[in-house]
Amino acid sequence: MRKPKPYQPKPKKKITPRQRSGDYRIFVGAFPEGEKIAQIQQLREQIDWQTSQITPPHVTLAGTYWRTGQPNASSESLLIDKLTSLAPYLKPMTLQLGGIYTFGQRVIYLGVLPTDDMVAIRNSLMSVMGKDKHRQFKPHLTLAMRLKGEALGQTLAELAQSEWMDGRFTTPIHELRLMQRGPNDPAWRTIHTIPLMAAQE
Repeated sequence: MRKPKPYQPKPKKKITPRQRSGDYRIFVGAFPEGEKIAQIQQLREQIDWQTSQITPPHVTLAGTYWRTGQPNASSESLLIDKLTSLAPYLKPMTLQLGGIYTFGQRVIYLGVLPTDDMVAIRNSLMSVMGKDKHRQFKPHLTLAMRLKGEALGQTLAELAQSEWMDGRFTTPIHELRLMQRGPNDPAWRTIHTIPLMAAQE
């Protein structure tokens, strides 16, 4: 008669951070356009191609948020209704960009001035979306986020001698975009556009 094998508990199924956090992510951002922004996108493509293809140049105003459900627009229908109701109270704003900065040892970004109009829009968005992960709001336009070591240092040295370090420019924003990305999506996509409809004083 065979001896029974000693009890061995089954290994727990490994849970990835994505599974712990949710099924997809969303954020609301300002996506400036124009010749200067096209130049920024060219710069992004040169220094960090992968990041440049995930989403166009933008400034995140609320997000990112992890959500549960299918990564499609219908999963955010309630939020879209709330954002539609909010739009008449949001004023157009102007982005003021310039200066090269870093987050840690990987991220390079273009500075963005946090104006009163921008902060007011952000507060309004969070009133319907809830607080996001940022304890301190530091608006920025990401140029690269996958560089490290020598590549990071060389890129920063080159940018320090460019117009992006000392130059400052402005661009108007008349709408925002609600963006969504599922676990199998190669890039973020727009699922709703939020017009900034309030009259400017």
